[in-house]
Amino acid sequence: MRIVTCTVSESMTDNRTLQIAGYLYGFNTLPLTFRAIGSILETFKGVGTIQIALFHIIQETAVVVLHFTAITLAFSTTITKLFVVDTSMREENANVENP
Repeated sequence: MRIVTCTVSESMTDNRTLQIAGYLYGFNTLPLTFRAIGSILETFKGVGTIQIALFHIIQETAVVVLHFTAITLAFSTTITKLFVVDTSMREENANVENP
């Protein structure tokens, strides 16, 4: 990302490449920060158990969020399909009654 940032030396305004590189750099910094803080916390006694529990909680939370997303997508797709069918049926009935 730094190579992309250095090679494209344009104005900062409306520079899409620089904006994407900034976003990617930010998302890359997040796990690196967790890793650095985690390695510092490992030096203290008893923190390892808490850290393992925290990682399990994060994993389980991610599973719940993925299930919620799948359920929401399934219901929204069904409701959208029902709406489209109902709307087309109403338009068809209106066209038959008013030729």
